[in-house]
Amino acid sequence: MTARRAIDKLAGSVLAEAGAAKIHPWHRDRLAIVYVRQSTPQQVLNHQESTRLQYGLTRRAELLGWPTERILSIDDDLGKSGSRADSRIGFQRLVSEVSLDHVGIILGVEMSRLARSCKDWYQLLEICTLFRTLIADLDGIYDPAQYNDRLLLGLKGTMSEAELHILKQRMNEGRLSKARRGELKFALPVGYVWDQDDQIRFDPDEQVQETVRLIFQKFEELGTLGGLLRYLARTSIPIGVRIREGPGKGNLVWRRPNRMTLQQMLKHPLSAGAYAYGRRQDDPRRKSPERPRSGRVVREQEEWHALVPDHAPAYITWEDYERNRARLAANRARAEAMGAVRPGSALLAGLVVCARCQCRLGVHYDHGSGGSFVYECVNRVNNDGGPRCQHVPGVCLDQFLCEQVLAALEPSALELSLAATEHLEQERAELDRFWQQRRERAADEATRAERQYHAVEPENRLVARTLERAWEEKLAAQHKLEEDYHRFAREQPRGLAATEREAIRQLAADIPSLWHAPTTTAADRKEIIRQVVDRIVVAAQGTSEQVKVRIDWVGGGHTERVVIRPVAKLSDVSSYAQLCERVCQLTTEGWAATAIAEQLNAEGYRPAHARARFATPTIRALQGQVGVVAPRPRIRSRTGLGLDEWWPADLGRTLDIPKSSLYHWIRQGIVQARQLDEPLHRWVITANPAEQERLRASKRRSIADQMRSQWRAGSEGAATLGSDGRVTDGPEERM
Repeated sequence: MTARRAIDKLAGSVLAEAGAAKIHPWHRDRLAIVYVRQSTPQQVLNHQESTRLQYGLTRRAELLGWPTERILSIDDDLGKSGSRADSRIGFQRLVSEVSLDHVGIILGVEMSRLARSCKDWYQLLEICTLFRTLIADLDGIYDPAQYNDRLLLGLKGTMSEAELHILKQRMNEGRLSKARRGELKFALPVGYVWDQDDQIRFDPDEQVQETVRLIFQKFEELGTLGGLLRYLARTSIPIGVRIREGPGKGNLVWRRPNRMTLQQMLKHPLSAGAYAYGRRQDDPRRKSPERPRSGRVVREQEEWHALVPDHAPAYITWEDYERNRARLAANRARAEAMGAVRPGSALLAGLVVCARCQCRLGVHYDHGSGGSFVYECVNRVNNDGGPRCQHVPGVCLDQFLCEQVLAALEPSALELSLAATEHLEQERAELDRFWQQRRERAADEATRAERQYHAVEPENRLVARTLERAWEEKLAAQHKLEEDYHRFAREQPRGLAATEREAIRQLAADIPSLWHAPTTTAADRKEIIRQVVDRIVVAAQGTSEQVKVRIDWVGGGHTERVVIRPVAKLSDVSSYAQLCERVCQLTTEGWAATAIAEQLNAEGYRPAHARARFATPTIRALQGQVGVVAPRPRIRSRTGLGLDEWWPADLGRTLDIPKSSLYHWIRQGIVQARQLDEPLHRWVITANPAEQERLRASKRRSIADQMRSQWRAGSEGAATLGSDGRVTDGPEERM
């Protein structure tokens, strides 16, 4: 009643003033809208006097001359902030009614109830000006079409927005001040809880702590987030998580590990004991009305709002935390980073660096040529549109690095075997300890369920049956866990057997066999190389086959060598001039192409393909390029031939057999022949009259077999073989 009397008094004073003169009869023909809004649900519940005051404005509308049925109260925005209009259905409804020319006056306690944003406020003023709608608050009645009233309304809207800004700034500064002291509460990562004194402590559950320590230890060992996730999944190790909200807030639940949870644990500075606030901040340019919490971006450490070192107990040191962050950043697929181990046969992906531009070489796989690959520098191609700096075939470079790595690991074979044995035993002991903790937890839960069942009164069967089912479920879960543990103990006993120790020592003593074993994958080889090699700097010497390689080893030291790569043309070989000179010299001396090829291979010359050897066609092509003609003497004399010995050309003419057939029979061992030890390395065939007749018969049989195959194939007019050994046409012979 007090609020109503105050409104009546104010309305009476307003009617007596000049403000009432702004109301025309056609205003009263339209609606009078009372806009009701409270900023938060807590204000709606706790500040009900303000809500009653706003609803009481309907009485003022009646005093201003509006009938009760023409007064509309819009209260759809109770509990919503006035800083934005897109989420306020009531304000949108109000604007729509004004735009339809249905509203004569808008009543509110103050302008901040309508809008605390100048954008929304001036939009409403423009619409009210267009349709001659009045606005009234406890101070008076305003016509936005009049200059003085619009100026005053604009000033009130600006003050309303400034008031909201001041409130937000005050609250934000208070929050930041509390954060700089390390007292502002936020959701903690796995392994930490807030205690009763609002201090950050380790999770009181021992198994949760052991799991967190195992996660950091395995990431240090494996080096990748994916490898850590696969290890936890393979060993069935769950993560203890505290429920953050809802009815079970604060309860501990065990869940399967996922990538986001592990990434948050590794990146959060609280794991190193540092309180941090403001690691992720809002970027207004990336916000969207549909997703109010979107637009959060990760900031650099210098831009954090608060960082308090040594504020909480730590699982790792600050140096380990920085190293983990750097490792995660390096594992990303970026051109400037080495990246994590990825699928593919290239063992040096991410390690090879161009000596010219200091950029990492990418890997280009040619799936159409047997899966070969090339390390290539495309920095100029991507940035300037120019040619590639250099490219190196991957097979030769990988093979060279493998030889160097195996040679580097050979002196430490015994140390590696001892370290591998100790690591396996330690890992099995850790897994067994985790299983023991899970068994202990399952036994405790079963015992608790049993006590609850026995504590209930026997007459209360409704509760007893529920507790009995819960006890049975706990017993079943405990039984299943025991079966899983026994299965794990059989597959991976805690200690290594003598045979396993001996096998590890033998494998460590013979590292090349372990390296080339079928069970050793390309990913395993890449991990081994990255443990000992920091980077590989390559510099191809023009278009030649020589590539200067510098290996920078982990821990210091380097190795420099020259690797031979295959090139496109023989003229690109660095020793091409000496090779041509040597071929000319041997050709002039009367050497045959076959003999020249063998001599060049023996002297260490190599063709365009590094792993190939010179052959006769290559020598003949080279002789044509340099313009020398190989001597081809036609020796018709039988000097040096024994009884019944023939040159292949002479025997071919005598028996009417092609010389190519004779050479084919020589390679097949059908005829008896010997090769002379001379530059031309000519062949000599031994053929007495009986052997000559056998060769003629072999020729006839080959012809007959050829004709018979044609006849069987059904070719028209197939040839047949007569009794005299001549080939005749089948149809004419039958005639």
